[in-house]
Amino acid sequence: LIFENLRMFSCSPDLLAAVVIIAAVSENFAPASILGGFAGLLYDVMYGEVFGINLLLYTYLALLVSLATDRRSSNSPLIMSWVCFVSIASLEIVIALFKTAMGNTPAFGQLCANIFVKGLFGALFALCFVLIVQYIKRKRVETSEIAQKKEAAE
Repeated sequence: LIFENLRMFSCSPDLLAAVVIIAAVSENFAPASILGGFAGLLYDVMYGEVFGINLLLYTYLALLVSLATDRRSSNSPLIMSWVCFVSIASLEIVIALFKTAMGNTPAFGQLCANIFVKGLFGALFALCFVLIVQYIKRKRVETSEIAQKKEAAE
């Protein structure tokens, strides 16, 4: 809801999809699918034109991303950003196909803007998330090493 007012090319970022993708890369397929289903349900309740479409899309998105990637790729900021960008772009294309099937054909320019803006914001969010997690892990290791040296000195 915070980023709803942050608009570029008349579309706002979809950070909910980015969170689902990050969780799908980091977790097994079962918890990732449950989180994806819950996120899709939230999206349907708040913004959905047809109830249940986002529930299915986000569940399958989390499942496919979880099965297609391994957990080691969650340590690499660039891989995580790339996976997030490609997944969000694919999600936007599938949403456009669903809208077309229901008779509401989106403009090609708007579809390209959605792919670019939402994918770019998702990739930047994933990049920042991984860098922050790596920084926190590094600080924990440094803190534990200092504590061990202090205990050894005593």
